[in-house]
Amino acid sequence: MSRQLEELGFTKKTCKKCGNEFWSIGDRDTCGDAPCDEYEFIGNPATSKKYDLYGIQKEFTEFFQKNGHTPIKRYPVLAKRWRDDVFLVGASIYNFQPWVTSGMVEPPANPLVVAQPSIRLNDVDNVGRTGRHMTCFTMGAHHAFNRPEKQIYWQDETVKYCHDFIKHIGIDPSEISYIESWWKGGGNEGPCYEICVRGVELATLVFIQYKTTPDGLKEIPLKIVDTGYGLERFAWISQGTATAYDASFGPVINQLKDISGVELDQELLGENAKIAGMMDIEDIADLKVLRSRVANKLGISVDELTKAAEPMEAVYVIADHTRCLAFMLADGVIPSNVKEGYLARLVLRRTVRFMKDLKLKESLSDIMDMQLDFLSKTYPEIKTSQEHISNIINLEEKRYGKTTSKGKKLVQKSIKYLKKENKTEIPTDMLIKLYDSHGIPPESIEEIAAAENFSANVPDNFYTLVAAEHEEEVVEEKFQMELDFPETELMFYDEPDERDFTAKLLGFHETSAVLDRTVFYPEGGGQPSDIGFLKVGNEKFRVLHAEKVQNVVMHKLSDEDAEKLRAFTGSEVEGEIDPVQRVALTRNHTATHLIVAAARQVLGEHIWQAGAQKGVKKSRIDLSHYKRIKPEELQEIELIANRFVMENHHVKTRWMNRTDAEKKYGFILYQGGVVPGINIRTVKIEDVDVQACAGTHVERTGDIGMIKITRTERIQDGVERIEFSAGEAAVEAVQRNDDLLKESSGIFKVEAEQLPKTCERFFTEWKAFKNEIGRLQDQIAALKMGGLGDSAESIGNITFLSQQMDSDMGELMKIATDLTEKEDGVDVVVLGNTEGKIVGASSKKAVGLGVNMNEIIKGAAKLLGGGGGGRPNLSQGAGRSSEKMDEAMEYVAKSVREIVE
Repeated sequence: MSRQLEELGFTKKTCKKCGNEFWSIGDRDTCGDAPCDEYEFIGNPATSKKYDLYGIQKEFTEFFQKNGHTPIKRYPVLAKRWRDDVFLVGASIYNFQPWVTSGMVEPPANPLVVAQPSIRLNDVDNVGRTGRHMTCFTMGAHHAFNRPEKQIYWQDETVKYCHDFIKHIGIDPSEISYIESWWKGGGNEGPCYEICVRGVELATLVFIQYKTTPDGLKEIPLKIVDTGYGLERFAWISQGTATAYDASFGPVINQLKDISGVELDQELLGENAKIAGMMDIEDIADLKVLRSRVANKLGISVDELTKAAEPMEAVYVIADHTRCLAFMLADGVIPSNVKEGYLARLVLRRTVRFMKDLKLKESLSDIMDMQLDFLSKTYPEIKTSQEHISNIINLEEKRYGKTTSKGKKLVQKSIKYLKKENKTEIPTDMLIKLYDSHGIPPESIEEIAAAENFSANVPDNFYTLVAAEHEEEVVEEKFQMELDFPETELMFYDEPDERDFTAKLLGFHETSAVLDRTVFYPEGGGQPSDIGFLKVGNEKFRVLHAEKVQNVVMHKLSDEDAEKLRAFTGSEVEGEIDPVQRVALTRNHTATHLIVAAARQVLGEHIWQAGAQKGVKKSRIDLSHYKRIKPEELQEIELIANRFVMENHHVKTRWMNRTDAEKKYGFILYQGGVVPGINIRTVKIEDVDVQACAGTHVERTGDIGMIKITRTERIQDGVERIEFSAGEAAVEAVQRNDDLLKESSGIFKVEAEQLPKTCERFFTEWKAFKNEIGRLQDQIAALKMGGLGDSAESIGNITFLSQQMDSDMGELMKIATDLTEKEDGVDVVVLGNTEGKIVGASSKKAVGLGVNMNEIIKGAAKLLGGGGGGRPNLSQGAGRSSEKMDEAMEYVAKSVREIVE
């Protein structure tokens, strides 16, 4: 790795402080990275020209474009569009994993240059505090993908490009150091250089050339140049500001300063950043250590420093977090309590918390508008999402307020439990559970605990710990069958109208027949498999299900049929699928695409498919959406979907190279989830929708017939489910609704058009009668109660009444309650009726003496052959043995005597 550096005048040295090997020009004896070297650029810019973030981004892209690299657009920060193992893009290489990096498909350009917004929450608690940590940063990268037959460039050229760029922006080469290191990640490894200037790492040059295996490193044929330039740090070092935040989003910070009244102390911030740079904050995660060192350097107390620093840090956190949220929400993340939505909600609620600390009058939506105005100069697509982002922000801010208010009782209950355990503080694991399961932020828990004279152990890296549990998708390992069959020819793609076919029976896997070719569609993409028959001569064998495993379609039979058909292995068989089911599933599948397209028109471009299941009579589609779909929105979606049907759009399907398809259509292709393979099947409904989809589809949308949406529900936070029917099933759904209307109209003896008004009138009258009935019941109960108190007897120093009455349970409950709650009432009342129902009530005095009607009535109800329960002061029971009511009431009297006498 040394030849190019030697040609550029660099020599290899060993750092006297850390022992790492590095390359530099001149006689320096330290590696140039913190903590071996301090930040020497604060107040002393390293470049001849000052660059803001977007200025350096433009300079970076144009430099590499002039040097033979093709610029590509940024990828969405939501990596799950093309990956199933992570949620968010954490580096530019994520864009090309796994399809390009595995060598399976070609990159979008080679070599290429990209400025990729990346999100990492592994240091979220250090944002604002250190001067350099961010949740969202821009990774400038130039990538080259080298195959044995086509070499682009490798280590020497990469070093030269890096050196020339840094020199191009005006940094003296004598200030550059290249630290030799080793990189590993995602199952790959390779040597790397870390490039530092004046104490700060600016870039990393990685040369991916090995695969990590249990037996050691294995060289891979595709060798990848994976570089990462921290463009925020380049802006920082070129401006020499106190923090990277000031250099990266200064205009937003200036607006936040104006509305908050916070003055940024540049001396304090500069010293803080310098000392933070000398610390391994990622591991310490302890604010107190940094605070102490900075305070000591400035000659002030830690309390004085904290008081001065916290408002400034809050300004930086809000500026950073709103930028992170802008990319998340614009790229389709919906805040929720699961997956990437959980991470968005975490960032959003932290932002609100810091706004609260600053006592800002503005809403989060107001602050977000400042950020969007700033970002839109470079990312116009974010500005177009402004209304959508504002809607989400406003809704989430309201939800957050409700969550914190509702959480008070839960926290108080937890504290009560801990006190019983003789604990003096809320442990970290309970704090995480309260946040994870109930959304209660630790700051609110601290406030509630303080009011209860209790402590909450909130670690400085609380949010980092929480985020770490949610940053990666848990991918279930699928069991791989061992199959020794050739790939099945899928006839339903080339011959979509065929229902009968002939094929060779190759053999069996358990009770599943394997053919050399098939018209049976195997279950996948939410579409059930075809069913039908395999035939030999006049004998039929029912195919119960079809599935594809390792490109082999298996046709499942009953045990008996499999045993019979096995004798014909190697012979030709006939197959036929159920045409009714195939047509119904095909219509429903294409209808699913139309509903998604219609939902995007009505609800917004953020709509993304979160799951689907097609059926013969009804299907469902799950959509990512931040609130409930209104009835009028649902009607509009249904109307637009049916317009698409009536417009009779042509449905074109074709196989495309994955890279070519992505270039042409973008990631909207993957509405149905991650699609594997070099080539993907695209289904394009002209002027309506395009998706990568392996299902069966109609040739024209008019072939679907009617689409009828039947219901919607929220199946989880941030996901709305729409159920619908298509074709004949849709007509049947409409007919069922008509039948319900006719039946309901018949009951009320009115026309269907008059049904709503009639229902409303009956309901209003019913409520009035109900209230009148209640009033009359109260009067009846009062009349029945009159004189009852005079029948009470004395047991010990309490009064006791036992009476059987001709009253229902409601009346019994009211009479018993009124008698025991009256100022001069009865202390214990037990009432029963001829239907085996029994009620017991006790006054505060009786309860204080130990009379627990809940336990007593339970025992009495057992004698009646039933059960009961309630509260110590009021309980009810019932049983079928009403003839034992006298015995049950005597049991109550006896129980009361044993307690009070």
